[in-house]
Amino acid sequence: MVRMVVSDMDGTLLNRYGQISPGNLDAIRSLEERGIEFVIASGRDYSGVYPILDEHRLTCEAILGNGSQYVDRAGKILMSCYMDKAVVKDVAGIFKSRNIPYMIFATDGFYTEYEPSFVRDMFIERGRRRFGGNGEEFEKGGKKEYMPCNRLQKIDDFDRFLSGDLEIIKVEAFAMESHELEEARESLKNIPGISFLSSLEDNVEVTDKEAQKGYILEKVIRMKGLSKEEVMVIGDGMNDLSLFQCFPNSFAPSNACEKIKELAGTVVGSNEEDGFAQAVSKI
Repeated sequence: MVRMVVSDMDGTLLNRYGQISPGNLDAIRSLEERGIEFVIASGRDYSGVYPILDEHRLTCEAILGNGSQYVDRAGKILMSCYMDKAVVKDVAGIFKSRNIPYMIFATDGFYTEYEPSFVRDMFIERGRRRFGGNGEEFEKGGKKEYMPCNRLQKIDDFDRFLSGDLEIIKVEAFAMESHELEEARESLKNIPGISFLSSLEDNVEVTDKEAQKGYILEKVIRMKGLSKEEVMVIGDGMNDLSLFQCFPNSFAPSNACEKIKELAGTVVGSNEEDGFAQAVSKI
């Protein structure tokens, strides 16, 4: 019997507009009614996840930063796996040397060596090309006002920045075209102690090598006294890979990448077709 359902957000639970559809929302409500715990597993940080949940009056625990943190319903950190500060400067240097915009997600905010306005504008333009829309939703009062690109702080002295009272959740870089990241990916292979993957083809997310969704979820279910067979997972991208490697009761929406669909126990409809709700109905 399934006692916990763990879902990725972007490309899985959310549609192309970054919204939870009525059908998927009903599926989450049905889990709550049956006493089945619903958990989010996202590459986003706390501020990127909870405004969406709050909009629908949902409360749940969550895996954040691709496995860097596990938080309770109130956002309190229960488990964490942060990057070794000794390698963060090298990771950022790989992106900076290639003029690739990047953001550092830290426990006290968001940072970059670039001018924050440059990274923000590039991030918005990338989203416009990929998903449509315009920059107005990133302005004050817009539905994406909370996004990290709007709250970036400039790093003037990297060593002093790293010596501060903070931990590094992840470093995320992005490009207008996916091929622009190929050289950077090759260079990242030479840095010990990290894991890097792409939740979308035009980004790279770097974390500690142990900070993966499936790994932290294994620790969580041990804490809760659950078996792997009592957990259902669903996701669409390579940042969900460890979930599929660690948990056999797995589903993938039809828009998932081929590797994930190959590993999935069942492929359901796309994130535009309430694939999440279809998966829930099967359990």
